[in-house]
Amino acid sequence: MQINLIYDSTTSYAPVAFTAALNYAAQELDTLITDNITVSIDVSWDRSGHILGEGGPQIVQGYGYNRVVDALRAHAASPAARIAAADMPASDPTGGTSVYLSEAQAEALGLMSGTSVPDGSVIFGTGGTTLNFSTTNLAVSGQEDFNGVALHELVHALGRSGWGDGSTYSLMDLFRFSSAGVLENSANSSTGNSPPAYFSIDNGATALASYSTISDYYDWSTTVPADAFDAFAIVGVANTLSAVDQTLIAALGFDVACFCPGTLIETPGGAVAVERLAIGDEVVTREGVRRIKWIGRSAYEGRFLGSNPLMLPVNFAPGALGDGVPTRLLTVSPGHGVCLADVLVPAWRLVNGVSVTQPTQEGAVSYIHIELERHGLLRSEGCWSESYLNETPRGWFQNAAEYFALYPGEDSTGPACLPRVEDGVALQALQHFVNSRAGVVAPAEGAGTLRGAVEHMGQGLYAGWAQCAAAPDVPVTLLAMRGGEILARVVANRYRADLRAAGLGSGCHGFVVALPEADGEITLRRALDGAVLQMAAAQAA
Repeated sequence: MQINLIYDSTTSYAPVAFTAALNYAAQELDTLITDNITVSIDVSWDRSGHILGEGGPQIVQGYGYNRVVDALRAHAASPAARIAAADMPASDPTGGTSVYLSEAQAEALGLMSGTSVPDGSVIFGTGGTTLNFSTTNLAVSGQEDFNGVALHELVHALGRSGWGDGSTYSLMDLFRFSSAGVLENSANSSTGNSPPAYFSIDNGATALASYSTISDYYDWSTTVPADAFDAFAIVGVANTLSAVDQTLIAALGFDVACFCPGTLIETPGGAVAVERLAIGDEVVTREGVRRIKWIGRSAYEGRFLGSNPLMLPVNFAPGALGDGVPTRLLTVSPGHGVCLADVLVPAWRLVNGVSVTQPTQEGAVSYIHIELERHGLLRSEGCWSESYLNETPRGWFQNAAEYFALYPGEDSTGPACLPRVEDGVALQALQHFVNSRAGVVAPAEGAGTLRGAVEHMGQGLYAGWAQCAAAPDVPVTLLAMRGGEILARVVANRYRADLRAAGLGSGCHGFVVALPEADGEITLRRALDGAVLQMAAAQAA
């Protein structure tokens, strides 16, 4: 997205740093929102000192409910957007009137083109406080973080607004709930007061954040602290875009790049958005407070990602890994190890389509990796997950040259802080735990034709692959047997790139098992029916 800011004559009275700071916030949103649209926003400055910030769309357009829902479903590219679109109320809550969209929303959803100028407007002032216009140090004692104020109002101008009175509906009004399946639409717009309401993208089943009941009831209450969309900003801290803010922006019809501003990393001074961290900053790890050695950054456009599960981001819903873990929506790169049962599991191996999701395509993604002096566990959105281990080639990062300039000749891989589980019975057990929390029942193994082969045997190791033709996505359970004795239980769920390249689903059908050296022939048989997994031609020879 391209935001064009149109500064009127009143902005000449603003502090010198105002324009640069507002441009920075607009660029932040340009990076976050990937829709190929241009939005123009009028900018004014309040000389009275009474206004801190106000913003909203200049023009709204009404569209039929079903047309809006169809557009949302067709446009949805992220997991949050797809959930929001799929779980819109089945019957038209507007009673056959209209859903009103900002011009920015309507253009993003393909409902209009060639919008009028301007699309929205914002006005800022000191609001009786001292403003911090820095774009590098957002938390200055006794000062209001202007970056947070700017993000707050700019997104209002994009369409984060509504009525809440049950007679006129914006898109945001359709995500305000009082209970599961019940919209809260009895706010009093003349007084700015509203009964309790919360934001949800699954028809009210899950409360992601509470709306304010006073002031602007399209802002958050204190349930999302130090957040750019809070009704009342906290002085002296950075008020940044949170994961729930990004979810809201996606629900409002915009494409959102993953792992952009917002993911919170725990530091000794509190949670800080990952993009605000710098080399040398202290972070909380499970082993204690440690300093950041380096921060790797990478970004990819959708055409380079395809449907590759090893490149597309993974989203963990609140509570996906345990009670309050994570505390809020957490988005990580697919190979990022999350801590579960005191081992590390690549995020993409826990995808179940409900509590852990992965898109099949993205417009663009960005990843930020924190490296410490030695591998450790960082706390992000209340979840322990790994720091950068240097197993991903450092050259993949777009700022790799920075590392080599800082640490010439140094690029070794240290030991992992925890074992990594990527296959076998152990992985299956962890997947079962995550699925059980989400109410996901694993499909049964099929009894169709057994495909695969034992490709290696010897020196105590057996390796190969197995897949059932009738249930190609369900891992096959094998028994390693010598005569009638069961030596080991094997689950063929190891990822192999060659299997994926051969068109065998996600490629998660490999196995490696250590078996004791012993006399007698060892065979691998399907546990379901005893079907024998044949040896590969080379091994048989």
